Amino acid sequence: MLIDEEILMILLENKDEVEFVLEDRDNPDFYDDFLKEAHSLGIFLFIDYKGEEGNEIVNFIIDYEETHNIELATEDELEELGEYEYDFFPDKIKAANACLFTKGYGLFVLPSFSDFYILFISRLENKEKLTGTELFDDESIPPGERCIQYFYE
Repeated sequence: MLIDEEILMILLENKDEVEFVLEDRDNPDFYDDFLKEAHSLGIFLFIDYKGEEGNEIVNFIIDYEETHNIELATEDELEELGEYEYDFFPDKIKAANACLFTKGYGLFVLPSFSDFYILFISRLENKEKLTGTELFDDESIPPGERCIQYFYE
């Protein structure tokens, strides 16, 4: 795993948490442990690859807004996003990003190597670093799946 301090700082937004996470970097279960911890802190949202069962993305955005004391989308935009119909889950992520884009934020997807998406919100100014850095050096993983992804039309 190649996740570096700069990406961890973007994801966790807290230097103390980054230092704590990096102390465990040699652990063979580092990535899984990191995902579980960040999920328990509300940093990541896990969604089955088939899609949402409710308004998980809308609720995730609202929680992020409250935690960071900002507005990423209007009530009408969130309501519309909650009612958005999709066949493929990345289409919903694209719709969420259309709402967040105007505020300079995006919904990103971490590699999961499983049957779920791992979503997080970050500033678009971080997009190049987040999507341009391979997190894994495993040749058995397709190159596009080694990086954080950003879906937008």
